[in-house]
Amino acid sequence: MEPYFGASHRHFLETLQRHSRHWIDLFTLAPRLWKWRVRGGALHLARQVAAGGGYDVFLCSDFVNLPDFRALLPPALRTVPVLYYMHENQLAYPLSPDETFDPYFGFTNVVSCLSAEAVAFNSEFHRRDFLGRLPGFLPRLPDYEPRWVVESITAKSEVLPVPMDVEALERGRRAARGAGPPRVLWNHRWEFDKRPERFFAALEALAAEGVDFAVDVAGESFARRPEIFDQSCARLGARVGQWGFVESRDAYLHLLAAADVVVSTTDQEFFGISMAEAVLSGAHPVAPRGLVYADLYTGPCEALHLYRDDAELVALLRRLLADPPGPHDCPIPARLRAFDARRVALLFDARFAALAS
Repeated sequence: MEPYFGASHRHFLETLQRHSRHWIDLFTLAPRLWKWRVRGGALHLARQVAAGGGYDVFLCSDFVNLPDFRALLPPALRTVPVLYYMHENQLAYPLSPDETFDPYFGFTNVVSCLSAEAVAFNSEFHRRDFLGRLPGFLPRLPDYEPRWVVESITAKSEVLPVPMDVEALERGRRAARGAGPPRVLWNHRWEFDKRPERFFAALEALAAEGVDFAVDVAGESFARRPEIFDQSCARLGARVGQWGFVESRDAYLHLLAAADVVVSTTDQEFFGISMAEAVLSGAHPVAPRGLVYADLYTGPCEALHLYRDDAELVALLRRLLADPPGPHDCPIPARLRAFDARRVALLFDARFAALAS
């Protein structure tokens, strides 16, 4: 069940469906109006599932209000065991400038975790972050003693990473390197929480210094998008290559393989599939020193990959673009290869089988 069937959520389910030994049916809604998907998606999905027949296990994303979904199912389906999968964390999701915090969405995560037979997070960082924030969030509920909630969710939680087609990504890396200036890639959603203004400020500062580079900007954009995208496209001019969403998966893999450096400037990241795919395609990652990157992108060479602030981002990019690093003692690709879809599907299959029995 996925009420927001787009981008990484869609790629996750389709990859799992291809590699699982189980039969997986997808019940989905289009990726728009995410708050209404959380609030009302169960109305649509419960009717779809009821018409689809019997199932052994439900895999529900964190955009599903699980108590509502189960209540709307026919009685015979309400006891089907549920694996609730956490892509994001609404206890920590950053607010846009025109938003105020609405505890409803975090509370939906909480009661859905409690309603599920099993809860899976896409990274260990995400699991720690969510469970660590619960004691501070739950006192918003008057007259509640929160300890049992934390203990209950902790007892049923585990980590099941996002599956990736490592072989296809690495095959592209061997085929697509070309001549020309170093290529910088930014391949994230065109939204405020990905901090595009930080990325473009760094590139414009380097362009003003005369640093040679080309830039590709991919990722999904929406009707309302930060103005910085159009402004920076004009200012960067001839340095711009790809600009906008890449519809074809093959074309996107080619774009990843052509990148020399891939950059994240986000305020929140719990797995980071766009970065991980680019790294496995051969790009050198540059990311904030924190979030999931503190787990996956550290090691003896982390000074070549992680930055603390805007000044460090500019300095690191300047260094990498002037003198691209050759092979070095980097543990990052090996860590990411552990998320190969054939291996990860076995973990999901084992969990499905255990729940079904």
